[in-house]
Amino acid sequence: MKKLTAEKCCQLLDSLNSNGMSILEGYYVEALEIALPILEQQERGEGEWIEWKGGECPVPAATPVEVKFRKGRVNRKEHAGSWGWLSDEDEPRPYDIIAYRIIPEQPTNQNGEQ
Repeated sequence: MKKLTAEKCCQLLDSLNSNGMSILEGYYVEALEIALPILEQQERGEGEWIEWKGGECPVPAATPVEVKFRKGRVNRKEHAGSWGWLSDEDEPRPYDIIAYRIIPEQPTNQNGEQ
């Protein structure tokens, strides 16, 4: 399987958006719209942080994430559902999330220890 690139993601979005869409294709468009900024950041070599401009939580609520706030503070290893992901570009607040990164799960042994 080939790796999805930002360019291919844009091509797929263009082709899906130019036609009438089924419900399934609508879901594909939503997934591609989520993936595109992540792919663009990876290709620019900007590390693991994913820029965030507000909206619904971008990952499942139980996903461990680090978040970076507008004021510069970073909060580590909380579940995504613990945070308010919406922000107001017209009235920026110091606690708006501006970036996040997913924390990979640590392997555990049979006793549940890391």
